[in-house]
Amino acid sequence: MTEMKALLRFPAERKIALADCPVPTPGDHDLLVQTSFSVISPGTEFTQARQATASLLQKAWQRPDLVALTLKSLRQEGARSTVSRVNNRLGQPMPMGYCAVGKVVRTGSKAYDFAPGQRVAIAGMGSANHAQCNRVPINLACPVPDTLSDQKAAFATLYALALHAIRQGKTTIGDHVAIIGAGLIGQLLCQTAVAAGTNVTIIEPHPYRRELAQENGANRCFTTASSAQSDVFDAVYICAPARGLHKLVDAAARLCRDRATIICVGDVAISAQRKMLYDKEIVIKQVRSYGPGRYDPAYEELGQDYPVGYVRWTIKRNMEAALDLMAKGRLDPTPLITKEIAFENIADHFAKGPDLNQLATLVRYGASVDRPKTALHECDVTAPSPATVRLGLIGTGNYAGGQLVPHLIKQADINVLACCSQDGISAVAMARKLGDAKAVSSAHAIINDPRVNSVIIATRHDSHAKLAADALAAGKHVWLEKPIAIDLAGIGLLRDQTSSSSLFMVGHNRRYAPMSGQLRVALPDGPRHFRYRVRVSPLPNDHWLCHSDQGGRTIGEITHFIDLIHSLTAGSITDIHCHWLDRKMGDSIWKIRLSDGSQGEISYQHTNRREAKETLQIDAPGFDAELTDWKKLTINGKTVMRQRFGQDKGQAAAISAFTQAVATGQRNPLIPRLEDEISLMSLVITAANCG
Repeated sequence: MTEMKALLRFPAERKIALADCPVPTPGDHDLLVQTSFSVISPGTEFTQARQATASLLQKAWQRPDLVALTLKSLRQEGARSTVSRVNNRLGQPMPMGYCAVGKVVRTGSKAYDFAPGQRVAIAGMGSANHAQCNRVPINLACPVPDTLSDQKAAFATLYALALHAIRQGKTTIGDHVAIIGAGLIGQLLCQTAVAAGTNVTIIEPHPYRRELAQENGANRCFTTASSAQSDVFDAVYICAPARGLHKLVDAAARLCRDRATIICVGDVAISAQRKMLYDKEIVIKQVRSYGPGRYDPAYEELGQDYPVGYVRWTIKRNMEAALDLMAKGRLDPTPLITKEIAFENIADHFAKGPDLNQLATLVRYGASVDRPKTALHECDVTAPSPATVRLGLIGTGNYAGGQLVPHLIKQADINVLACCSQDGISAVAMARKLGDAKAVSSAHAIINDPRVNSVIIATRHDSHAKLAADALAAGKHVWLEKPIAIDLAGIGLLRDQTSSSSLFMVGHNRRYAPMSGQLRVALPDGPRHFRYRVRVSPLPNDHWLCHSDQGGRTIGEITHFIDLIHSLTAGSITDIHCHWLDRKMGDSIWKIRLSDGSQGEISYQHTNRREAKETLQIDAPGFDAELTDWKKLTINGKTVMRQRFGQDKGQAAAISAFTQAVATGQRNPLIPRLEDEISLMSLVITAANCG
């Protein structure tokens, strides 16, 4: 089996639908799980459904942070580039679901504690999707006890969330707690609090939900918070969306005893009047998913656990506790299952909208999905495309979709036959954009496809060298996004392919930009002095470029600027020196010497100020030039080029150079050879390690 069905949100088309997707490929720390049941959490998921089907104006209102980023891009890069990025982002389908159970089909090379055929509960948006198969990190999967049914085990994630909430509230035996909102999460929290030996009061306007809460062990139920104000609670849990000014948090504060805690479990906008919070010294806490480890790439993606002596209750330990409590009968989700549907009917279920009389909907997956074999994703071998450049796109993230593909589709003599992403979902979006392309989840399905003669590799940095070496060994022409490697081991893999007759080109697009060409013509002979000032905005701490295994943002970008300097000289690079100002942040000064006597200095630093990202100054006897952010070029005091709308950093010309070289067999003089790229990256890596 190479394909499966998954429930996806399509923001650009404002719809939710079951779509054909490639079966995902598990990484080293992942499992491939065939789903047997998943749970629809109505509050979270119907909110996502409304967001997916909202108009562009409504989306902007819901996400002002993204609007701000769009306006920033518009100022810096111009309308064309910004529109391309926005369309690419809106065109990305998003999976739905975050709690499920199934059987392990395949394990990653470092998923030591799991085996094919094992039943596991799985968690996390993007991992435990409403899909026939899921790629799940090992720390978001837990073995299911033999005595526990799949139907109950599917709730492990939701119970883990309730357990984490209880721990955030430090609720213990004998405490009096109030729960505002008795939807699915409120009911699960009620059960969990009762199991912990607490006295639970429910505040919920809907009669059916109040009755169900009493069946689940609540001591008392009230329609409004004002009805329960005669009581004083140790903790108040808000499990309802609070978007109105002050309302729910103020109501919760009135219920609190002195120095009590308010725990926000739902989508709660924290807005309250200060006086009551101050007078009672109330603590307000948030519940971030299912426990410590969530959104930590080291925990989720690399399988690194937290020591139990320092972090007692992680996501996985909360899930294990939930499964154990269900197996012992202390927790039982059965009364909360108000509907069971077949997977093929799930899109219709969301189309009908939420129903206050329904809580958990259990989604049942049939046995029609065959177990994937070892060769998961082989492309169909059909007649070759008539185009000269028959391309496979490996990596379908924001850069590929927003910066490369818009230029690729304008090339007449190119046909993109297949595109690949590890989860398969972003590849589906790219395939839809390209028309006839096939979406796959294994890079080697493209590398081994005899129809494909060229590949573009735009994946995460740690995979670049291995994928490029494999593609060259398979006789493919290769465009590789920078950096070509992040360590000397990767350089070694590429050095083994220097005898390849295939074209190898790195995505150093700046050397192909019109302003670079103008400089190349104007520069006098002899040594030149380059001062390159690069100022970049800080990335979020959880951005993949900040992962320790990606080499760091600086290593990923610095060759762009070194390569441009090199392309503007007549010499070869003889020495690179790095002085780290802040190694963790990546702030650094790079000094370059070239064989023709030229020298360069690159100042690469992070800033929060609004200023030019790139400023290149060049001096030579009787000559000076300044290039400002790819918008303005001044030579000897005269403005010779100005880009009034946006920037042209050479992406289109670079792609054209690649496709023409593949089509004609004639290398563009601007394209360095593999040996030169290896030499440059070796010097950069050595300098970074010694700096």
